[in-house]
Amino acid sequence: MGEPNNALNSYMKRPDRIKSVLEYYLGERLPDDWECREADGFLPARNAKGKLSFRERDYLGMAHAWGCRFLLGLENQETVNLTYPWRLMEMDCLTYGREISKIQEQNKWNKVKYTAEDDFKYRYRKEDHLDPILNLMLYWGRKAWDRPKTLRDMMTDTKQLPGKLGRLTGNYNVHIISMRFIPEDSLQKMDSDLKYVLGIMKCTASRKRYEKFILENRDYFSRIPRSAVDVIDTCTNIKDFTASLQYVFNQETGEEETDLCKALKDIKKHEKKKGFKQGVTQGEYLGTVKTLCSLVNDGMLKLEEGARRANLSAEAFGAEMKKAGYH
Repeated sequence: MGEPNNALNSYMKRPDRIKSVLEYYLGERLPDDWECREADGFLPARNAKGKLSFRERDYLGMAHAWGCRFLLGLENQETVNLTYPWRLMEMDCLTYGREISKIQEQNKWNKVKYTAEDDFKYRYRKEDHLDPILNLMLYWGRKAWDRPKTLRDMMTDTKQLPGKLGRLTGNYNVHIISMRFIPEDSLQKMDSDLKYVLGIMKCTASRKRYEKFILENRDYFSRIPRSAVDVIDTCTNIKDFTASLQYVFNQETGEEETDLCKALKDIKKHEKKKGFKQGVTQGEYLGTVKTLCSLVNDGMLKLEEGARRANLSAEAFGAEMKKAGYH
């Protein structure tokens, strides 16, 4: 997992940001009974040789809404992954497998009495049920995610097979939100700072645009959370602003915050001073070259010596003499 994914995973764990994503996907507000708390997304697995490894979901939450309990899975992708449908299926299989194992253990320790309709061999009753996993993939990349969006997109074509036989092929669907392409009017409806982070991502092609966006939303960017700064730093082309940031802990939100507006002002001051210094240095150098050209023209220096002192080749120094009007 690369740095952008780490930043995105940390950023998207906050409940209000998750709520904003779901409400955009649904096109409506979540009900009053909505709640979601993070669950264990660490999934142990064994390979064919029995060696223990693991898979880790970006976010897995135990959610409740509309009187229904379910698991919510969110996966962040910054680049197109051609094996993603299989990876998602694998994570769901491991999660469902863990649910089944938990039910089996509970039935064992509770010494459940099985009936003829139960599966006593696998310690599973007819009344036992799994919590469904609802998956959303949040795609943060600039390039459109055209495919694969299903497991079948990864397979060879089965059109030659008889229809009834072809339908035996299992499938797995990927449900995608292309974060950078969420319309502006939908961003404005969000109740979290996701609208500002995504808003600045839309402006990064132009320095004037993103500076204007930051200053227009200075109430937010003057106290922007560190998790949001990490996303902007790793997922945009805005560079060299993190070094001058100073963070203060906000006890109400439980996050460190900083003033990005001040950082922009400091960067501009530094660039102005740097530009002035470079201008003076360049002017001094041109004056030195002009003086050397005059000395060579008056016969007080040989051309080779003048070129050496100017740190130029003899040919390049000759060209400078011509520019100065000497022949």
